Amino acid sequence: MADKKKEKPVCVRCQHVGNENDKHCIKCGAPLINKCADEPGLLTNGCSYVNPPDAAYCAKCGHPTLFHKEGLIIPHQPKQYPIQVK
Repeated sequence: MADKKKEKPVCVRCQHVGNENDKHCIKCGAPLINKCADEPGLLTNGCSYVNPPDAAYCAKCGHPTLFHKEGLIIPHQPKQYPIQVK
């Protein structure tokens, strides 16, 4: 049986390579796992889906991710063209 090793997380802020079980960077304190920021409440169960490091919004529910809320990544901004009035 092959052992599945967890991939070591890399901090998106300072690029420090953490240990497999680290949740935050030991150098700068940034989160290492980009979970959905939708937390459980009275009306919802929350999401906590683990997204790729470059995701600004959760792929499962559409809420902002932890990296987005912490300001570690900037969401895509579509180019806006000025409206020309004749």
